[in-house]
Amino acid sequence: MTGYGAGPTSARTKNLTLGPIYVLVLFMSHTTEKRARAEAMLGELAELGLMLARELAVEARAAEDAGERVALADAFQKTSRAVRLTLALDFKLERDAAREAREEQALAERREAQVQAEAQALAEAALAAERASAPAPPVNPVRRHKDRVRGVLNRLLWTESEGDTETYDVLMEDLDVRLAEAARAEGFTDMPVELLAQRLKADMGLAGALVVTTAERLCAPAVRPPLAPPLADTG
Repeated sequence: MTGYGAGPTSARTKNLTLGPIYVLVLFMSHTTEKRARAEAMLGELAELGLMLARELAVEARAAEDAGERVALADAFQKTSRAVRLTLALDFKLERDAAREAREEQALAERREAQVQAEAQALAEAALAAERASAPAPPVNPVRRHKDRVRGVLNRLLWTESEGDTETYDVLMEDLDVRLAEAARAEGFTDMPVELLAQRLKADMGLAGALVVTTAERLCAPAVRPPLAPPLADTG
């Protein structure tokens, strides 16, 4: 027989999970049997009480002595009340059984939903861990070189557009097209950023001086410079 520590973790978990469920099933089965037996006994008592009530009713009608008739009528009333109470208890047991069945069903549904939620959380955590441990995608050297050139020419394009966003977007699209053409040439990534920027500046007819910053700053994609605040009206 396999010991507790001998089997795999999944087997131990399965045994621990099924244990309480097995006990619960045994308890529910035992309770159901007791309730069925109690209902059978109540049904038999109701039948016997009904038979006794019928006999008392017959004897009460046939009695000639007034005192005996009163005693028999009183016994009939008590027996009838006992029958009614027995039937009421039987109905109560039936209602309780239906209510417990609904509660057990709701509990089972909540447990199932909890199990599914925990399984989904574990799956999402495993997926997140897998993504976190995955190596970062390699940097495309051509794209990085294009971003650097774009970063050098970005302010010149904004100056050329004179703050007009539509003109700036058109100039940026023109620069992207020219960069794409230049990137197809052999040795594109080996060409200095400043030299590429100077050539593109001349091809696009841009004015102004180029400002080459550090490599880290040039690696960032070009962003539109902020609009200059309007000049105050001095009258």
